[in-house]
Amino acid sequence: MRGKETAKIGAIAAGVAAAALGLASFLSFRAALAARIDRVAALEGAAVRPAAAARLAAELAAHRLAQVSEDESRAVAGAFRRAEGHVALEAYRRAGGSPALLEESRRALEAAPRDPAGDVAFLRAVRGLREEVAALPPLSRPEPPASAGRAGMLLVLAGAFAAAGALLAYAAGRSRAT
Repeated sequence: MRGKETAKIGAIAAGVAAAALGLASFLSFRAALAARIDRVAALEGAAVRPAAAARLAAELAAHRLAQVSEDESRAVAGAFRRAEGHVALEAYRRAGGSPALLEESRRALEAAPRDPAGDVAFLRAVRGLREEVAALPPLSRPEPPASAGRAGMLLVLAGAFAAAGALLAYAAGRSRAT
């Protein structure tokens, strides 16, 4: 009778331990997944901002070319008159671009054709945008979060405790039959 009670208590304890470890494994897995998602968001931001900066720099240059007034350059200027500068400016703003570069770019886009302040704003904006594009970090495969390994270990332990609980429950049932 004593072996039966001990096996029953052991089965219950192993079942509770398996459930607790399973829950801990689930929570650890969620933490690992959240860490991965955060890492991907950071990498995306690091890649999107320089790309938006490059597009904005190209649009600023196209806008500046559209303001050329020499007779031989009128065809080139006409080709660039429909540039999408404000669309690129908004895309750069949404990508989390520098407020100072946004302001310089806005000034350059809104400047009159022969305005020296517009030329200075254009040059400052293009220089700053080029520096931002050059700061693109090298993309590499991220390391797996530490909580992912912990989740796997907890899951293995939960399985072991569940198996031990099933084995003890079987032993409790066998001792009752005899």
